[in-house]
Amino acid sequence: MKRVQSILLLSLLIVLSIAPCARSQIYFGITPIRVELSGNKGESITDIFYVRNNASSSIRLRVYVENWILREDGTPVFIGSDPTPYSCKDWIKVNPQDFRLMPDEIKAVRYTVSIPLETDNAGFHASVSFENVPLTSEKLRASKMLFTGKISAVVYVKVGDVNPNGEICDMRITEEENSTGIILSIKNTGKTHFRTKGTIEIRNALGEKIQEIAIPDTIALPESKREITCLFQEKPEPGEYEAFCKLDIGRKEILGFEKELTIQNEK
Repeated sequence: MKRVQSILLLSLLIVLSIAPCARSQIYFGITPIRVELSGNKGESITDIFYVRNNASSSIRLRVYVENWILREDGTPVFIGSDPTPYSCKDWIKVNPQDFRLMPDEIKAVRYTVSIPLETDNAGFHASVSFENVPLTSEKLRASKMLFTGKISAVVYVKVGDVNPNGEICDMRITEEENSTGIILSIKNTGKTHFRTKGTIEIRNALGEKIQEIAIPDTIALPESKREITCLFQEKPEPGEYEAFCKLDIGRKEILGFEKELTIQNEK
């Protein structure tokens, strides 16, 4: 059984329960913020999240497991108990689920992932969400301004021997007000998630390499599509170019794709 943890992905949601124009701040932190586990059918994996109260007063937190999905642009959407493909929400138990923290206090929250015997070899995901419960006074209740901060730690579980599969679907130019780049469209055709890395090489009409763009490290969930924005270091002059993509999704072979792209004159 392998366990790899890294503090890379932060899913930070600020929920304003009554006053949408007000701002709230989150005064607690979670580590690790992303957990990647691997195991076999019937196994259980137990580990710990550490929660720290960075506020000057005590806070109350509740902890719960929920499902989440990714939009094609990579935006995470947390959907509670709504069903989603490749979910491991029901495998995860946390303890404690409701507690208070004094200023600067650090608490260990234990979680256990129990992989069912009937599980297929695949990659699964869910999140463990930490949400502060407002300690309200009568004055705050009267004003109806209650703030809730939430941090979600993402949990990935790879069951058995399963290899990533994917394909590059397209590349196209994107031009925003202050940035220009290439949108790389990919499809995860397999039963497990994978992370992306690689480069897009830009060549001019003479075949000369003028720039190499790094593909961001991001996630693609099983049987889903993703659009990844890869920004130019410096916008090329208007004209015709060849783009050559080399994408590593964790397989032995590298995925390749090439396409002619046009940089338009500024309007």
